[in-house]
Amino acid sequence: MADQKMKERRRVSLMIMVLFFQVLSASLHGCLAAIGQGQPPRKPTSIHPRAGVRSSVFLPVSGNVYPLGYYSVTIGIGNPPKPFQLDIDTGSDLTWVQCDAPCTGCTLPRDQLYNPSKKNFVDCKDPICLAVNSPNPPQCKNPNEKCCFQVQYADHGSVLGFIVSDTFPLRLVNGTLSKPHLAFGCGHRLQNRGLHPPTPTAGVLGLGKSKASISSQLSSMGVTKNVFGHCLGDNRGFLFFGADFVPKSGMTWTRMLQSSSDKHYSSGPAELLFGGKPTGIKGVNVIFDTGSTYTYLNLKVYETVLNLERSQWKATT
Repeated sequence: MADQKMKERRRVSLMIMVLFFQVLSASLHGCLAAIGQGQPPRKPTSIHPRAGVRSSVFLPVSGNVYPLGYYSVTIGIGNPPKPFQLDIDTGSDLTWVQCDAPCTGCTLPRDQLYNPSKKNFVDCKDPICLAVNSPNPPQCKNPNEKCCFQVQYADHGSVLGFIVSDTFPLRLVNGTLSKPHLAFGCGHRLQNRGLHPPTPTAGVLGLGKSKASISSQLSSMGVTKNVFGHCLGDNRGFLFFGADFVPKSGMTWTRMLQSSSDKHYSSGPAELLFGGKPTGIKGVNVIFDTGSTYTYLNLKVYETVLNLERSQWKATT
C-alpha cells in the first residue's frame, strides 16, 4: 500500500514537472527553434558589437531533465586553459570547481582537478570576499589571510574552500578573445548528503544576483552587459552573457523582483492555475532555479494540485 502511494506521488511529481517544462518550452519557442538547427539565435540587427565595446559570450549547453537531471557548460580556466564542466545554477551566486588543495570528497580524478598556485588565492580583505560571504563579513585575523567560503545546498550537500582568481579565456561574438581574471571558489571539501549521487560535473557555475556571480563580474569589468540568458532543449541548448542574443520577438517576459535582500530570481507572488482555471491559491512565491531538477511545491499547493490531478484522472477513466 505504501509502495502504491509512493508510485502515485511520483507520477504526480513527474506530471507537474512535465507541465512546467511544457510551459517553459512554449515561452522560449523562438530560442528553441534556433537550437534545433544547431545554430545560435540571430542577433538583433540594431546591435553591432565592435572591439572595445561590450559584447557577448555564447556557450553551448549539454544535459537534460531526465535521466541526467542537470544542464552544464564547459569553460576553460587558467593559462593555458583547462576545461571544466560546470552545472548551471541560477539559485546560487558563487562559481566553484573541485580543487586539489588537497581535496576531500571530490568526485573527479586528481589530474582533472583545479590546481591553484599561491598567486591565485584571494585575500580576506578583498571586496569580492565580502560579496561572497555577505551578509556575514569574514573575520580576518590579518590582511594576507586567505578568503574562505562555504556553500550549503537545499539537498543538504555542501562545499568548503578558498576563493581564488584566474584567467577565463572567453571568445566574444565580436571576434575578440577576452581574458578576464574572475574570482571563483576552489572547493576542497565536498559533502553529498542528498538522496541522489552527485553529478559528474567539476563544479557549479553560479548565476545568482550578487556581485560574486560570473555575470556580475563580467559586467563590472566592462566585458559584457549584466545580462544572461539560457535556452534549454532536449540534450542541448545555449547560455549567453550580454545583450546580443536577446530576441526581439517570440518571447514571453516576466518581470523579476528587484530586492537587494533576496539573492534568488523571483517573479513575486503568483496565482496557481490548473487547466487555465483559478484554484484559489494566490500569493505563491516562485523562485527560478536551474540547479534544481524538479519543481517543488509547498504542502498546501502540492495537496491542491494532487487533489485536482486525482479528480481529473477519475473523470477520464
